[in-house]
Amino acid sequence: ESVPKVRLLRLFMHNPGEHFAFREIVERTKIKPSTARSELGKLMKINLIREKKIAIKSQEQKTRHPRRTKGKEKQEKILVFMVNPEFGFLAELRDLVIKSSVASRKRLTRQVKMLGKVKLAVISGTFLNNDRSRTDLLIVGDDIGKRKVQNFLSQLESELGKSISYTLMDTDEFKYRMNMYD
Repeated sequence: ESVPKVRLLRLFMHNPGEHFAFREIVERTKIKPSTARSELGKLMKINLIREKKIAIKSQEQKTRHPRRTKGKEKQEKILVFMVNPEFGFLAELRDLVIKSSVASRKRLTRQVKMLGKVKLAVISGTFLNNDRSRTDLLIVGDDIGKRKVQNFLSQLESELGKSISYTLMDTDEFKYRMNMYD
């Protein structure tokens, strides 16, 4: 299967009750808009994804009079996409997509090592299909660049289709917390 389609499926299967505007889909999956539109069309054609217009509140700013800066609430309709709960094989597809490996452990290990002097990395939560975990990824190490971590997580989230909660700490903080039984 194509990478864009897999990313879309992961986004929708990990968030079955949510709806997404097109712009949000493109941002979260990191797929080109033209490709996203094409793949969404295919998923809509088989009735897995459906679209609808919803009303949202937006602020309309008055710009003619600089002293009048109060915004006026306005209803705006936007097109959103969501999983069709009546799709015949939804449960089976969701199980398949969620259980499939988001990234091989070797690749994930290699990417984490490239973040800096990593002493410990622990995966839990989303990676083990446990949504009740407080953190999905714990990284302990020194000289770890926060920008590198953000880029790594952004890429991983786009592949996973779900936000990742993480904890990052240096070795001293980790030792302190271990000694305090935290």
